[in-house]
Amino acid sequence: MYDPVSKRQRKAWAFIMVLSYSRHRFVRFVFTMDIASWIDCHIRAFEFFGGVPSTIVLDNLKQGVIKPDIYDPVLNRAYGDLERHFGFVADPARVRSPRLKGKVERMVPVVRQHLLAGRFFKDIREANQRAVHWARYEIGQQVHGTTKQRPYEMFLKEERAALQPLPDKPFEIPLEQK
Repeated sequence: MYDPVSKRQRKAWAFIMVLSYSRHRFVRFVFTMDIASWIDCHIRAFEFFGGVPSTIVLDNLKQGVIKPDIYDPVLNRAYGDLERHFGFVADPARVRSPRLKGKVERMVPVVRQHLLAGRFFKDIREANQRAVHWARYEIGQQVHGTTKQRPYEMFLKEERAALQPLPDKPFEIPLEQK
């Protein structure tokens, strides 16, 4: 994607968060997947949903999980601060168990095929605007194969009220010093 800051094409990653009940999705494209970007994507997802899920099953990326362990995982300190600030429980997925994190895993090819394939975006900002629209009004309005419901409608009717409210104070991403 085109980076308007560096004024060149760059490799982009997709951050995807899927609410497990409604299957409502949040997608954001970023150029780096460092801890600051990882945390920013979570905050933007919470703002997009208008609340915070009580539990987040996360992939074992180093930005979230330093040491995966079924009984005593070690979270990245900054991600742990985010967890405490927003009041959710981070539940790292079991290593090499893709079926346990399937809702997000299955979304990667869906994002590629339905949001990106055959489309050209002026820059990453336009791609992110398109992703928000797509999540609510396109893929969010298609009947989901498992739930037999439209994710965005199901989210509005049933799941949004179950989310925890956003905190009053903004989260300040801690700066790691080396």
